[in-house]
Amino acid sequence: MFENVSHGEVFSFFEEISKIPRGSGNEAGIASFLEGFAKDRGLSCVRDGANNVLIMKEASAGRKKSPSVALQGHVDMVCEAAPGVVHDFLRDPIKLIQDGDILSADGTTLGADDGVAAAIMLALLDGDLPLPRIECLFTTSEEIGLLGMKAFDFSLLKSRLMINLDSADEGVATVSCAGGVRTDVTLPLDPSGGEDGEFYSLDVGGLFGGHSGEDISLRRVSAIAAAFDVLRFVSAVSPVRVARAAGGGKDNAIPRECSVVFAADRGADITGAAAKAEVLLRAHLTDCDGGLFVKIGKAEKTETATAESTQKLIDFFSTLRPGPVEWIGSRDGMVETSYNIGKVAVSPSEAKITLSSRSPGAEALDDMELRLEATARLAGGAARHRARYPGWKYREGTTLQRVYSAVFEKQYGYAPVITGIHAGLECGLVSDAIPDMDIISLGPVVRDLHSPAETLSVSSLDRLYSVVLGMLEEI
Repeated sequence: MFENVSHGEVFSFFEEISKIPRGSGNEAGIASFLEGFAKDRGLSCVRDGANNVLIMKEASAGRKKSPSVALQGHVDMVCEAAPGVVHDFLRDPIKLIQDGDILSADGTTLGADDGVAAAIMLALLDGDLPLPRIECLFTTSEEIGLLGMKAFDFSLLKSRLMINLDSADEGVATVSCAGGVRTDVTLPLDPSGGEDGEFYSLDVGGLFGGHSGEDISLRRVSAIAAAFDVLRFVSAVSPVRVARAAGGGKDNAIPRECSVVFAADRGADITGAAAKAEVLLRAHLTDCDGGLFVKIGKAEKTETATAESTQKLIDFFSTLRPGPVEWIGSRDGMVETSYNIGKVAVSPSEAKITLSSRSPGAEALDDMELRLEATARLAGGAARHRARYPGWKYREGTTLQRVYSAVFEKQYGYAPVITGIHAGLECGLVSDAIPDMDIISLGPVVRDLHSPAETLSVSSLDRLYSVVLGMLEEI
């Protein structure tokens, strides 16, 4: 395995850590491995209560005057197995499969996100290369809320240059990311609507969905927003009494499906109203949402909220337009601020809605919190915020950006892309804690992250290590 690569040591370490179960929250084993690695090589090492591990290696002879450089990545991985695959992620090693340039796992997630970072850092620490002083930070539980980095004592870091290794595309350097916050809105409903009238089911689906940060600029349709758009048109021809609604599955995903059961007056043209709403929705569809369907059917009688409280719920959704709110003018196509309706669950007595807002600026997140609180109050409800994390603001032409661009262009013969992402990275926490830290995020080609279809391009990781080495030589 891993023949015809220039840096076999990186792949040897990736194989080694793939034998150690390291799902999010289960990082004690990999932390002990890293401690033993440092001890065997006489390197300084700090392990904290969150199982973060910081390993320091002093500068080589001739590099004592070079600035110290931190490298960082998370050791935990998302644990998913394909249907029918039996795998104990608490005990079983990841079984690697190489097919030419493509590395995958045998029916499970591969853990290239972010095992490649650990492999690169271990190779740098293990070798006898002419390097500046390096600090290698291995963090934990990134995939479940950046928990390891949130617990880390940043006073331990002396470097003011950091190479994060948690990106997933070759030749694309990330230099900013969004912060975020979850908002839970609760709207009380009056459950005395009764069982009169005709009962209908509304199903909206066939939508593509996607990540609520990385894909928000693509203007994909939210099934939840679409379903309540339909109800708004229906409410124009008849009072509506909602019985239940359910849509979305994850806070950070654009919802693909939403279903509603409601009552309306007998004889009202509910199908016609829904058809008008569908025409409006289709007028703004992108190609990937071309499978949109809006289905109206009959439903069994059941308890409902009153028409008055249902209208307040419809009005609440009428004020929401999930998607981009502000764009970064200096970089065409980059979203600065956005929000997504992640989940909705409605009963006759209560509606619960979860939203996620994103922006690299704290002030913009403050503004989104206040706006959602106001919108909830107008509907007679309340908004509560949780799980907030900071963003990483864009800075142009930093030292690391210049060094990376020069090294990359020398090795590849063309200029790399330097951009930002509208999603969260641990870099945001580092930037918030150490504002003068110059950070750049790099990675090899990793596809289908967080799924059993996850793959890594072997050659791209080999080349990435060459770029990192080149940067450390130039700094």
